[in-house]
Amino acid sequence: MKSLPLRDIVQLIGGRVIHGSGNPMIRNVIDWSKKEIDDHTLVFHLDREPIHGKYWRVYQSVAIVTDQPELCTDLGDSIILIQVDQIEQAYEQFVQYYRNLFPIPVIGITGTCGKTTTKEMIRHILEEEDYTVTATWRSINDIWDNVEYMLEIDQHTDVAVFEIPVVHPGYLSTACRYFQPQIRLLLNIDVHHLAGCETPEEYMMAKAEIMEGLDPENGVLILNDDDENIKKVIDVSGLKRVVYFGKTERSDFRAKNISYADSGMTFELEHQGQSYQGYVPGYGEHNVYNALAAVAAVSCIGVKIETALHRLAGFVQVEEHLEVKTGVNGCTVLDDTWNSSPLSMATALQVMKDISQGRKTIALLGFMPQLGESEYAQEQYAKMGEKAAETNLDLLIVVGEEAEQIGLSALRQGMSEDRVYFCETGSQIFKILEPHLDENAMILLKVTYRVMMRESFISLKSKLLPDQRRAGTDGP
Repeated sequence: MKSLPLRDIVQLIGGRVIHGSGNPMIRNVIDWSKKEIDDHTLVFHLDREPIHGKYWRVYQSVAIVTDQPELCTDLGDSIILIQVDQIEQAYEQFVQYYRNLFPIPVIGITGTCGKTTTKEMIRHILEEEDYTVTATWRSINDIWDNVEYMLEIDQHTDVAVFEIPVVHPGYLSTACRYFQPQIRLLLNIDVHHLAGCETPEEYMMAKAEIMEGLDPENGVLILNDDDENIKKVIDVSGLKRVVYFGKTERSDFRAKNISYADSGMTFELEHQGQSYQGYVPGYGEHNVYNALAAVAAVSCIGVKIETALHRLAGFVQVEEHLEVKTGVNGCTVLDDTWNSSPLSMATALQVMKDISQGRKTIALLGFMPQLGESEYAQEQYAKMGEKAAETNLDLLIVVGEEAEQIGLSALRQGMSEDRVYFCETGSQIFKILEPHLDENAMILLKVTYRVMMRESFISLKSKLLPDQRRAGTDGP
């Protein structure tokens, strides 16, 4: 964070000092009242939990902004207390002020799937070109986490890249208001986060908030031209700079001749009458779409296409995002356990079908927490069962009671009962898998991270992948 005088911040947010004095330089800002902080920290009291100043007296230059000063006690002489009328408004004023201190390119990425991989591709390309990049860490993309990322921008930052998810209506528009990305990517829209959106249609419209506040003259909107749901909810008629990627003839960044290769995908990229050869590590056509979006984004800030493609060839696939690994007894494991949605599950099943080459296919499909429990969620689980049957799996293992409809739907589609299992624990699953673990087996782990962190599933994964090596040397 760039250091700022406390007095300037107090004036900006319309606060008044009611305890303590001084004008220290603020080097850290936090938005909840944890016990351990750093020197020169400003605390926005958003959680409104009681603050006991005795824990902070050992730190230098601590200040608190609050709209409930009565909750802040035992401050001593060293802690400064600032009162405001409304803490959320004061925090937003500060965030927007800080963002506007830096006239740098900010890229915002949303979509049902692919946000993390696309963000990491963009970061990889830019850092290889000696840009200093501030970006979301892994898939941790909650709006409050992203604000912390934004506060990491300082005078040395050249570009910022943020993932912006949809959790509920209004979430994306708030993020766009905070981060003010001039370059915005919408990768795809499928069904997800129904726990926060009442219907699939509401979720789709919430994704359309990516346009809110975009400068119609200078802002750039990058869209997947092959996604039919995007066309339903996005109206670009008022924008001058709309960039399309995909396989259509209209696409500004068009992929042709896509094929599987050694540990990744090859494709031909057409742009403004020129043709370029591309390769991206990681299997699946979806990964080519991520690459197109990343190349389109970095092109907007001056990176040449051939340079971007050259850098992408050395990209390291994101951990637990459809990684291909060699498992116990030479079996092949597709590790896609970071998160799960209907689109990513269907994509993973398709990739397994594409690269299995006659091997026995076994899929572990689990519940998807962000779907919630509504009738629409159950419809999505049923569709995943249809996809599993269509993939012609040798074995389907449904993980968790919440995902039961996957297996029931697969049975309705004609899968025999001796090929469909319902399990709750990793130990149950390993008993089923053990007789099949050899070099002829390919196993898809599509069980969300929060389940994989349970003790029995940690044990399951360690048995399947005793070496835990990152793969990438075997072809399809």
